[in-house]
Amino acid sequence: MESVVWQGLALSGIFSWIVITCYFDVTKKIRSLLQPWVSHHVVSGTSIILKIQKHQHKFLDALFSGLSCIVSVPFYTAFLPLLFWSGHGKLARQMTLLMALCDYLGNCIKDVVSAPRPNCPPVRRITATKDEEENALEYGLPSSHTLNTVCLSGFLVCYVLSYTQSEDAFVKLGAVTLACLLVGFIGFGRIYLGMHSLIDIIGGLVFGFMILAIWLSVHEYVDAFIVSGQNVTSFWAALSFLLLFAYPTPEFPTPSFEYHTAFDGVVFGIVSN
Repeated sequence: MESVVWQGLALSGIFSWIVITCYFDVTKKIRSLLQPWVSHHVVSGTSIILKIQKHQHKFLDALFSGLSCIVSVPFYTAFLPLLFWSGHGKLARQMTLLMALCDYLGNCIKDVVSAPRPNCPPVRRITATKDEEENALEYGLPSSHTLNTVCLSGFLVCYVLSYTQSEDAFVKLGAVTLACLLVGFIGFGRIYLGMHSLIDIIGGLVFGFMILAIWLSVHEYVDAFIVSGQNVTSFWAALSFLLLFAYPTPEFPTPSFEYHTAFDGVVFGIVSN
């Protein structure tokens, strides 16, 4: 009974939010406050990007393009099934849910703020893959690659250390250092490739750590609900449906909503399995 109550409250809360945002035009009001400030920092940050791109080299182009590919949604779309097939169902399930959460919240923020990416030209923008070309059509803040890397690498480190129950301080320090280096390389690479300005990367870090902190505090409860909860499939179907309507309307159309819809279907398939 208690489970049914909180499910009803959660769905009612989202529905109420949809009504409030539509009636009071909340998205446009927030955008009018944040977009000018973010856009100013994007323009003022162009000089930083140009200074970094003065050191352009084919090796760096390939390195940062490759790193961007291995933390992109298409990569995780291929990587996450491998976790399921290798018998790590719990980790795969939780990382898929976290990926969906990052994708949804990150793109919501992007489309609410609707802040531009660095102007090209003068910035040199490198899009090595079709996925990168599609990413360039989205808004800038926050950097999805940075946000996703913070959350997924951070959660993976916490999960592995917890699973192995390692008490070795050097192992913990090494794992955290590797995760930090990966985040640093991804963030720097996104600036080098001309895909983001510094403010976008900072936004990705801030929102990434916030989402990671929340997820680490609730992931066990979420997983327990999916595995043995009541009305899981019906609740998740209603949640997925409402989240489609709760998604903010961007200033101009972008592919972000399509990505969320696709990933929403993936998550629903996992949850209802």
